[in-house]
Amino acid sequence: MSKEIDKQQIRNDYHLRWMRNTSIPLAIICIAALWIGREFHIQPLGTLFIILMPITMVIGVAYNIRFLLLAARQRRQSGD
Repeated sequence: MSKEIDKQQIRNDYHLRWMRNTSIPLAIICIAALWIGREFHIQPLGTLFIILMPITMVIGVAYNIRFLLLAARQRRQSGD
């Protein structure tokens, strides 16, 4: 009853690739800014974290939504 989806094919989608290649470095910079800013009391790094965090979160949520939409489309097409 369960229809298999090809996750590798979905992950090769152009939009998912650029979201992944953008959000991972942003997340690393965001976490590093938070940690280093707090550890060494550098205020501008805290501001950088506040700016980058929502951007990274939005890209991550968009990635998940796009992945689910592509999986549903693939499942529908395989059912035809």
